[in-house]
Amino acid sequence: MVRKYRLTKKIEEEMAQEILKEVQQLENVKSASFSEDLSQLAIGTEDNEYGAVMNRTVNICRRIGGGCDLSFDGFVVEE
Repeated sequence: MVRKYRLTKKIEEEMAQEILKEVQQLENVKSASFSEDLSQLAIGTEDNEYGAVMNRTVNICRRIGGGCDLSFDGFVVEE
């Protein structure tokens, strides 16, 4: 299962690419992608290890995105 998170502020394409690069290198991350309009981030983890992954992801988004925060927005069921 993948979880979606809404970004609290608008980020640029370059920021999104840098965020993805760092998030995809985290341990237990299976997938990470932004929506086309860069307003949502979808994260999939190995064995539903969201706690540690999201702690690091929030910090990455704040640092690279100039204070951008994330809020849980729902689930995407993988088929």
